Amino acid sequence: MTTVAIVGAGIGGVYLSAFLAVGGCKVRLHDIDEARLAVVRARGGIEVEGPPDRFAALEQVTTDLATAVDNADIIVVATGGTYQETVAASLAPLLRDGQIILLVQGNTGGALVVRRALDIAGRVARVDIAEMDNYPYSCWRRSPTRIAPIVSKRFLQIATFPGNRIDAVFPRLQPLFPHASAARSVAYTGFTNANAMLHVANCIANAGKIDRGERYRFYADGVTPLVAGLYRAINAERVAVAAALDAEVPTLEAWFERTYGVRGATLSETCQLLTTNTDGPYQATGTPASFEHKYISEDVPVGLVPMGALGRAAGVATPAIDALVEMVRCMTGKDYAAEGRTLHRMGLGGMNAAAIRHVLAEGFT
Repeated sequence: MTTVAIVGAGIGGVYLSAFLAVGGCKVRLHDIDEARLAVVRARGGIEVEGPPDRFAALEQVTTDLATAVDNADIIVVATGGTYQETVAASLAPLLRDGQIILLVQGNTGGALVVRRALDIAGRVARVDIAEMDNYPYSCWRRSPTRIAPIVSKRFLQIATFPGNRIDAVFPRLQPLFPHASAARSVAYTGFTNANAMLHVANCIANAGKIDRGERYRFYADGVTPLVAGLYRAINAERVAVAAALDAEVPTLEAWFERTYGVRGATLSETCQLLTTNTDGPYQATGTPASFEHKYISEDVPVGLVPMGALGRAAGVATPAIDALVEMVRCMTGKDYAAEGRTLHRMGLGGMNAAAIRHVLAEGFT
């Protein structure tokens, strides 16, 4: 049995715990917040609605990180991108040779900042770092200990940093995520970051509703033809920067089709179908309560900011992405461009496209 420690008991961590446990892994769930864990610990695991109904028994549910990761084969970090460096620093003295750290998801540049954090902390153990481009499942959370699956993503990528470790690492991860494919570098996973493409523009375009506390169907109502035009603009820039870093990533329309098998006549129609279909993954997506929500506070600093920074380093203009970052600064007063995942934080300061491609393939020297 593969032993998996999942760090982060938010919605994504709970989903991952449930699916990996019913898939035959020994799963340990960790969070620093006892309130998130108490009910799951008391139940002994998580119920997964069927058919057939299943019970995902968890080996441990603990706030003790050392206990959670001790001799675990794979450590899944599901805390959200803004906490990945902090988690890496806490993990550094606890790691053992041969372990894999898997970021679900890596956002953009996640594996880079985790590797730097381990190096700064003076890591000794030889571990591999991998990242996934998106969460693999969409589910309803019926209660703190019960979930109902909606859909599993058909298109999912896993990459390692450095990229030359993928052949050694992917065979250990692929049995856990059968739909996943191996990518040559984290440029593929980092620039197939759908959250940064879908969330920020939608929130800005519907800021009045969010500010007034009005509920709306995030995709079905929020992605009007004008908002879809903004989606296309930022996604064209994302694809262009990825290409400059030797990564071919799908357009947003192609990603929807490959991931969910859905493609309408227009982007707005596609978002409608993804919400209203019986297996629509976005039917469970709620309205952010404010601009403190992770759709802004995470997807700007660890999504749009590194995309724009990598674009400038590679000589690819990203005016639409940069405009969204600036609009968020004007609206919230938070300078994510300076505080977010900069080239320096990713260990890529002063590099051009060729130098970045070399680092992604071979690692830091």
